[in-house]
Amino acid sequence: MTDPAEMIAWLDRRIASAMTWLDDHGRGSKRPRPETEIEAKEYDIARFEEIKAAYLKALAKRDAA
Repeated sequence: MTDPAEMIAWLDRRIASAMTWLDDHGRGSKRPRPETEIEAKEYDIARFEEIKAAYLKALAKRDAA
């Protein structure tokens, strides 16, 4: 199994990367990308955050056992 710290760091990097993409290419940029691409990145961010929360919850439960 991947080290939990490494997994959390990987998820954080994925989230940060998608947020940077939105900053550079999202609705507020000079030349925003198509709405479908923006929505896909927003969906990705939400899912990565959901995965991270579930992973942290599972780690806490495992450590408590």
